Amino acid sequence: MLSGLRALDLTSEAGFFCGKLLAYFGIDVIKIEPPGGDPARNIGPFYHDIPDPERSLYWFAFNDSKKGITLNIEAPEGQDIFKKLVAKADFVIESSPAGHMERLGLGYRELSAINPRIIMTSISPFGQTGPYRDYKATDLVAMAMGGIMSLTGVPGGVPCRLSPYHTYCLAGTNAALASMIAYHHRTRSGEGQYIDLSLAECTTREDYYEVPVSWEFGHYNAGRNGDLMFRYNVYTRTIWPCKDGHVTWSLFGGTIGAEENKQLSKFLEEEGLLGKLKDIDWDKFGFDGITQEKIDEIEEPVSELFKRFTKKELEDESLKRGLRISPVSDVKDLYESRQLQFRNYWKTIEHPELSDAVPYPGQLFQSSEMKAEPRHRAPLIGEHNQEIYQGELGFDSNTIAVLKEKGVI
Repeated sequence: MLSGLRALDLTSEAGFFCGKLLAYFGIDVIKIEPPGGDPARNIGPFYHDIPDPERSLYWFAFNDSKKGITLNIEAPEGQDIFKKLVAKADFVIESSPAGHMERLGLGYRELSAINPRIIMTSISPFGQTGPYRDYKATDLVAMAMGGIMSLTGVPGGVPCRLSPYHTYCLAGTNAALASMIAYHHRTRSGEGQYIDLSLAECTTREDYYEVPVSWEFGHYNAGRNGDLMFRYNVYTRTIWPCKDGHVTWSLFGGTIGAEENKQLSKFLEEEGLLGKLKDIDWDKFGFDGITQEKIDEIEEPVSELFKRFTKKELEDESLKRGLRISPVSDVKDLYESRQLQFRNYWKTIEHPELSDAVPYPGQLFQSSEMKAEPRHRAPLIGEHNQEIYQGELGFDSNTIAVLKEKGVI
């Protein structure tokens, strides 16, 4: 898709996903690690539970489809080598502390002097400017200070984090998008550019509905709803336990909910659970003026109904009856999904060093003209040193040995 382009990936965990996406677009991504390997290689879990920097499933997940070299850019010789690589590159992505690349003499001003077409994307906790620019932050900190945690959790409870590495994936996606837009600009102008991306700002952007609606229009902080949906002055449930997990369903009123509520009532009646719900006129049902006690009364038999069936059984009943019941899929469900299998979503990638093949999430999208999917496993430590240093930069074996002995590569 974008073969012939090259990206130099200096990122830590905060930016791994950006390089992964660029690689899926067909760009030749070179993951640059310090000699001895990136510390993230020690993040578990590990293949077959054997701790080893070459067996980290975390590393596999975020760095597949990249090539890998080792290079100490803190050393003057390493900086000179990096500049040689920049001269032939199209993108540099990095996630060091704000101002660190400038202190090394590897900031955008220096790199663009070497290659005016270079596109440099910096991912940092709070951006390169402002009073927070020097603050350190993890995924959890960015999630908290970006505001999304204040909206996550049950009513009256404490704020909750989303899945691990949420802000890293969000920032990586935004960084890849920004880099591609900058590349489009370059195709028209011939000019590279610098992109300054903040983890926390990406997360704040995710609050785009709650922030303007609750604050700009009402001057109040939006609350946490958890598995509930707030409707006027009452809450309705959205997540329900069933025999083997959970399903989603929510009570609606008006014309949207009338027909479905009738069908659900028939289901309840067949199971001997209709009770007081038989007296409700669903054509006139709505939330205006209704009490929480009445909502709880309606939902009690629904809860009992769902507990009698598995996710698959409820999905089948939903399709048969025209209901909006859907299973909450776990990893096993996704891997066995008929829909994903039909679309060839999962891709098996060979790991010769493990004498095994590992399944990976596949295509980002389907296209009639191109593929955006995993190409090969993540690189081993320094796996492509010979290819890059000798094959491309022309270093002889003796020079490579000396650089390795000095801790430069």
